Amino acid sequence: MLKFIVLSDLHLVDEGETSQGMDTYRRLEEAVAWINTRHADADFCVFAGDLADIGFKGAVRPYERLKSAIGQLAVPAHVTIGNHDSRATFADVFGAETQAETGCIDKVVDAGGYRVILLDSVGEAEEHSHGGQLSQAQLDWLRRRLDEHAGPVVVVLHHHANPLHVKVDRIILENGEAFAQVLKTHDDVRQIIAGHVHFTSCGLWHGLPFTTLAGNHYSVTVPLDAEARPDWLWGPGQMAIVLGNEDQTLVHFDNFLDGNTVLA
Repeated sequence: MLKFIVLSDLHLVDEGETSQGMDTYRRLEEAVAWINTRHADADFCVFAGDLADIGFKGAVRPYERLKSAIGQLAVPAHVTIGNHDSRATFADVFGAETQAETGCIDKVVDAGGYRVILLDSVGEAEEHSHGGQLSQAQLDWLRRRLDEHAGPVVVVLHHHANPLHVKVDRIILENGEAFAQVLKTHDDVRQIIAGHVHFTSCGLWHGLPFTTLAGNHYSVTVPLDAEARPDWLWGPGQMAIVLGNEDQTLVHFDNFLDGNTVLA
C-alpha cells in the first residue's frame, strides 16, 4: 500500500510576521507534528506550492524556514512551487538539482508501484501572473514520464486545471485542456491533486479525476457564482492523505487544525 501526504498553500513569512493575521510558520509546525504523530508510516510528503507568501517579490527567508521545517519531518519530502513563489529563489535555497530538464521544479517519485509526478505550474512568465501554465517543454516531459510507466499515476501540481465555477477560475491553469489531453495518453491516471483554491473539491473532467485540498493557510467558502467574493475562514488546516494499491486510490482530507470541539 502506497501512502503519501500532500500539503499546499503554506504562505510562509519571515519571523515575527503574519499572513492574513495568521502565523503560518506555526501552522506548518502543527502540520509537521501531526504528520510525525499520526502519519509517520507515510512513504513521503509532497509540498504543492505557494510555499512563501510573497516569494514572487524576492522574499528568501520563508524558503529557509521551510527547509528547516522539512528537516523536522519523520518522512521524506518532495516540493514544487506555486504562483506566490519564485522559482529562482527556491532553487537558490533548495539547490539547482531541484530543477528538471524542463527548467522547472518538476519531479518523478516512484513508490509502491505508483508513479507520482510533481509539476511546477507557475509557467514561463513566472512572477507576472497568478494564473498557471505548463510550458510545451513540460507537457512533452510529462508525456515521456507517462510513457515510461505502465502502472498507476498520480499527478500533483499547484493550480487547478478543471473549472470549479467560482471566482478563482480567473487564475486557473490556463492550458488545462492541453494538460488533460497529455494525461489521457496514459490509461491509469488515478488522481490529479492541486491546492491553490483554498477549499476542498473533487470532480471528473475529460474522464480524469481532479481533486483540490484546502491547505495550510486560510480556507474559503464556495459561492457558486463567478462574480461573488468568498468569505475567508480561519480553518481548517488541511492535508490530503493518499492511499493507493492496485485496486484503489483513495484521498482522505485530514484536518490538523479544526475549530470543532472534540466529543468524548
